Amino acid sequence: MAQESNPRFEFRIFGINLEKLTETLDKLTPRLQTRKMNSIYLLTAGNTKNNIKIRDGIMDIKVLEQETEGLEQWNPFLVGEFPLKSDVIKTVVFPALGIVCPVMERDQYTLDQFLKEIISIDPDLSVAFVKKVRHGYMLNNCITEIAEVLVNGALINTLCIESEDPKQVLAAKKMLGIRSDTENVNYPLALKRIMGLASLSKNYWESND
Repeated sequence: MAQESNPRFEFRIFGINLEKLTETLDKLTPRLQTRKMNSIYLLTAGNTKNNIKIRDGIMDIKVLEQETEGLEQWNPFLVGEFPLKSDVIKTVVFPALGIVCPVMERDQYTLDQFLKEIISIDPDLSVAFVKKVRHGYMLNNCITEIAEVLVNGALINTLCIESEDPKQVLAAKKMLGIRSDTENVNYPLALKRIMGLASLSKNYWESND
């Protein structure tokens, strides 16, 4: 795997109603761009350290390096473009998923073959097909976004703040009026909760009122 960019500290929340945060963000800084994109996330119940997704025929993995002051530092790696060689799937993808790799009958797999012949038949694997409309900003030198997300057809919204400097992320949180005890929820965890693969935290109702 080749490193794609420097690790960043991230804070992300999901919810049905993020209008107030959007209004505050629009007052603080201009919206820079809006993008639409589709992604496929690969999920396993026991994996909490790797964010594995496919976008535009390219697979990448983000590894959770550390957690500090309610933030998560993720390190992204580019796995490669489909068709992917079987050796890469066996030595990179399945170790990141944390499950045993099945026997593969091909030397390489197209995306369609990978999903149909490897992923869909594995009872330990779940797939989230995600459509996003992402609105990008820069707040306190942090990459910030509000996005509308369809997860296997279910609608939810998300806000994310990220930077290589954790202090900038924490300051941006304060600028938006986000409580210090608000739960930081990464994409894999949110998707697993939506799909019934993970439970809500004990303080969910209190921290999201």
